[in-house]
Amino acid sequence: MKKNMITIVMAYYENGGMLDKHLSEWESYPAEIKKQFKAIIVDDGSRDDPAIGHIREIGLPISVYRIKKDIPWNQNGARNLAMTYAEGWCLMTDMDHLLTAENAKVLAFKKLKPKYAYKPMRILANGSDKKRHPNTYVLHQKKYWEAGGYDERFCGYYGTDSTFRRQLKRICKFVLTDEIKVVLYGREVIPDASTRRYGRKGTEYHISHYPMIKKLRKQGLTPIPPLNFEWEKLL
Repeated sequence: MKKNMITIVMAYYENGGMLDKHLSEWESYPAEIKKQFKAIIVDDGSRDDPAIGHIREIGLPISVYRIKKDIPWNQNGARNLAMTYAEGWCLMTDMDHLLTAENAKVLAFKKLKPKYAYKPMRILANGSDKKRHPNTYVLHQKKYWEAGGYDERFCGYYGTDSTFRRQLKRICKFVLTDEIKVVLYGREVIPDASTRRYGRKGTEYHISHYPMIKKLRKQGLTPIPPLNFEWEKLL
């Protein structure tokens, strides 16, 4: 049976404990599965706990990039940077979503077609709930850029990723799959699983406070060229 080569793409922001969890899980992948995976981590301007300080040898290739400026809610820019260097099939998900060894095996052997964008199932770490995450995809790198990537005009605001989702739906059929799963770790389990520094809904960072940005987002304009920030490769 043909195996897929998968790149795990994640934006990191002060998530040292959660990154340690990923590294331990990736290290536990069986050797034959580990050969099918690599990871690209983009540190989105962490000031206190840089990602590079947590990276260790686990037998799975890891590349680390760092965005030099701490731009609030720039995870979409971080994804653009990661997908610039990714190849083939990618699991794009947030730092608080873990691909377990069991689910990695499923993904490595699942028949994937580039014309589809796959939407994995998400389960809570305690297994109590199931719900899909709107910003998690198994997607071919070429389709990501055919859709234009994320529009970096909207970086700095929370709640803008739906623009990319609409663009992607124009060129890909979304396939909901229960076979592929990611496990969500909340802050009650791992305190730095997701950021606390910048607010979300109801705060000054939310898109609802910026009518002109909301209007632009709804127009579905062609994204501006990506990587409008300074960055460096660390590993």
